[in-house]
Amino acid sequence: MADPRLQRKYLRAPLKSQALYVDDEHVFKARILNISEGGVLLSELPHIPEINSLPIALNVIQYPRFHGMPLEDLKQLTVEDFPRVILKTKVRMVRSFENQSNVDRVFINFIGCEFYNPPADFKLTIFQYVETFAKNTVYLLSLFESLGNRTEQLETLRTVAHLLGYDRRMKIPLLRAKVLHDYQSLESL
Repeated sequence: MADPRLQRKYLRAPLKSQALYVDDEHVFKARILNISEGGVLLSELPHIPEINSLPIALNVIQYPRFHGMPLEDLKQLTVEDFPRVILKTKVRMVRSFENQSNVDRVFINFIGCEFYNPPADFKLTIFQYVETFAKNTVYLLSLFESLGNRTEQLETLRTVAHLLGYDRRMKIPLLRAKVLHDYQSLESL
């Protein structure tokens, strides 16, 4: 049985997208690495905010469920065609930067932020994103398990992987390891 201390309060899922945040009347752009109902992990911040609480806008993709879709339908899909929702709320930075100089802050690559009193529809949208991503990941993992020498199965696997943001050109064992890692990190710390 898994140690409850290693279980996340909310499932998280990778999200390759962007966020905008406001600090001192300036707007900055950051990359989103993953998201859950409780918060977001940001990277590539051009500026580390001085304040702990700040307004943020998140660009969240709305994936369809890929299970059961014929290969020809999957091949017609592009990530750019999926609808997106812009969510706005406030976040609190979870990581503390007290007693760090501005030079030290330049080398910070990731910042975890907790959502501060998000509205119910905000949490629902993120819950649906994470749930759909998780189901699509399970489907992708099942494609790895049933992979034989069939060209269509391999093409379906690579297409679904690409739609979920993975590099379709990766060697199959490396791609499987990356997908499995993301699946395992849905719940564990």
